[in-house]
Amino acid sequence: MIGTAFPLPSTDPQVGQQTSLCEVLMWIAGDTFHWLHNGHHRYPPAPGEESLTDMNIRHLRQFVGDRVKVFQFTKDQERQNGADWELWIHNRTHGVGLRIQAKKASKQSRYPFNYTVGKRNVYQCDLLVQHALAVGCVPVYLLYNHWDWAGGGEEEAAQAGLLCDHVVADGSHHGCTLLSAYRVQSEVGRKADGQNVRHKVLWAESLPWNRVLCDRRGAANASTSRSSSEIISDVFAAVKEMTLVGMDRSPTYSAGSTPGHGAGENVAHAQTPDVNRDDDAPVILRGGPHRLPPHVLQLLEADEAEPPAPPVPTVATVLVDVSDGRAQMPPNWFEGCVRYR
Repeated sequence: MIGTAFPLPSTDPQVGQQTSLCEVLMWIAGDTFHWLHNGHHRYPPAPGEESLTDMNIRHLRQFVGDRVKVFQFTKDQERQNGADWELWIHNRTHGVGLRIQAKKASKQSRYPFNYTVGKRNVYQCDLLVQHALAVGCVPVYLLYNHWDWAGGGEEEAAQAGLLCDHVVADGSHHGCTLLSAYRVQSEVGRKADGQNVRHKVLWAESLPWNRVLCDRRGAANASTSRSSSEIISDVFAAVKEMTLVGMDRSPTYSAGSTPGHGAGENVAHAQTPDVNRDDDAPVILRGGPHRLPPHVLQLLEADEAEPPAPPVPTVATVLVDVSDGRAQMPPNWFEGCVRYR
């Protein structure tokens, strides 16, 4: 047998504790990490970006269960736009949306960041930013990696209190990391001056997606008593700082833009106190978490089998509901899964 039993995200059925999104994202990152590492070094060929993305979305749908809705669109639409998928963390009124382009690391730890689209050879990163802002999302790259590291942007963001503490000993939580598309734009722009894209600089600045999008801050077995507005505010703060650093509007990570927390909506979605940093941020990241845009509200009520056309074409839109009281029992389909080493 070439695989070993994979430790699954935990849920306490006696108390009906909902499955942690952070645990699932960390599980997905580990699966991606080992699948890609084995494909490059032990059992080639390595999976492609589309295969990894399709499987990761499938994992989100099947494990997070009724807290997630997935709307899948056509590949032709994706080719027109260049963005793989859209992810919203929401509580049915407010949320944080990410417009995601996936990039798989090669065996030599390099990514095709300078990919161009269409007859005009427009850089994919430019289209990603343009269309993300058109639909009220933050443009990011999701990097699929097969090695771990220490320090870099992750350490700075953690010290600023922007990331959760949930990691795994083998470093496989680095299998899926987020990087600001603005940072990629800047690096790709160096090519106009005859300079190479610094791949190591970029992956070292990326952040594990489970630590950015965590819905259960604190200990790994922390309760789910935190309100949905607190969860979304934490995600908003982490994404905002990642974007500001990516835009080179901030030399380092800061905890100063974290929105206030509280039980009431007016407190939980309060304006951030750092006005100067708000001026530097894209409109979607000014103040606190924004109300969901019309196309997301429409999807919340739509049938997944017959989705309305998206305002900007994409492969899939994934809506993760962290509303208060959304108890979820884990399906048993994960039992018996293996991780290949």
